[in-house]
Amino acid sequence: MLSRGALVVTVCAVLYVLNGFLIGWAHAYEVLTGITSPAAVRPQWCAWPLSLTGWAAIPAVIGAAAGYVITEQIQAHHARELGDVLDELRRLAEHPLPPPSSGSGT
Repeated sequence: MLSRGALVVTVCAVLYVLNGFLIGWAHAYEVLTGITSPAAVRPQWCAWPLSLTGWAAIPAVIGAAAGYVITEQIQAHHARELGDVLDELRRLAEHPLPPPSSGSGT
């Protein structure tokens, strides 16, 4: 995603704009999303690459973005080293914290 994502998105955008001018913006959207077959529009030579892009590249870019976000979230939760966590647990086991006072004054 980070290395080739911009290239893939650029190619998708260029294909969409080209098809928008040649077959119409509504048809370009419908071919890209798979609503309309590229065989149903004219000229077909530009609709087929757009259709393949919509079928393969768009889900790949979305999946890569989701994977990146999920990986970042997991790494944020694992920011502490396991050894540090175990040392803290051992320290707490040897010298437990006093119980909190109830503060009722009785």
